[in-house]
Amino acid sequence: MINIYTLLRFNVIVNIKAYLQLVRIHNVVGAAIGDLMGYLVASFWNINLIKLVISIIVVASVAAGGYVINDVFDVEIDKINKPYRPIPSGQVSIRDATVLAYVLFGVGVVLSALLGLLQFVLALLVAISLYYYAKSIKRTGFYGNLLVATNTALSIFYGGLAYFQGEWLIRVIIPTFYSFLLTVSREIVKGIEDVKGDSAHGVKTLAVRLGVTRAWYIAKLLLVFILIISPIPYLLGFNFLYLIFLSVVWVYIILTILQSKSIEGAVKGRSYLKVAAIAGIITFLIGSFPIQLLHQRFFLILILLQLPLL
Repeated sequence: MINIYTLLRFNVIVNIKAYLQLVRIHNVVGAAIGDLMGYLVASFWNINLIKLVISIIVVASVAAGGYVINDVFDVEIDKINKPYRPIPSGQVSIRDATVLAYVLFGVGVVLSALLGLLQFVLALLVAISLYYYAKSIKRTGFYGNLLVATNTALSIFYGGLAYFQGEWLIRVIIPTFYSFLLTVSREIVKGIEDVKGDSAHGVKTLAVRLGVTRAWYIAKLLLVFILIISPIPYLLGFNFLYLIFLSVVWVYIILTILQSKSIEGAVKGRSYLKVAAIAGIITFLIGSFPIQLLHQRFFLILILLQLPLL
């Protein structure tokens, strides 16, 4: 016989799992890591822990709010396409999800004021854009793709904006731009994968507007452009590890380019580009690390160790 404690514990675990699924916790963690990378690249690893932590919480909260409100507006569609999601399955009510979205937006925007006016304005604008994306813009297709790419890239940019010293803009604009291009490419490929459903529901993606083949051409041109410009950070002062880790990004982008211009190719291509995006964040994180500081500290330690012998 199941006792009350066991039953309550089970319900709590189920509820926690449902809410983590609702906020898409893996994507939220990805946004937070993007913000971390933006801060470290912009600051050259000169860390103000308080600013960094606030920045990460702001980005994670606003992103989570965006995912929740998206599920609120998509509830009728999800009842058919994704009945297992927390809202259509009845694990989370529409009212509770709506309140959670507004709370998450509110926490992110309010905390952003601690970083400064520009940081507050950007957090507020992103929160508003995520609301209207979920409500209507996503159904415009390609314009929705551009907004997704912009907000994804702004997660990185926000980290740099939180630092807001010295040449932060020059440093952070590079990974921000790369993220935008890669996300646009991935959204186009995703649109190819979903072309049948999008066409039936009137979503005007590039694949619906121009056809699968032309949409693939555009995606592949963008990816080739990314390959061409990707060594630039090394020329601007990133360490040699940047090029080593960049090779991993290249592999997955090239694998996507080599895919057939078909829906089946898009399924594989979207997966490859997800890996390329993660590898790209790691590449910028490691590539921006000031290795010369390690050299200086290493030699300083050697000198200090030699002092007792003099």
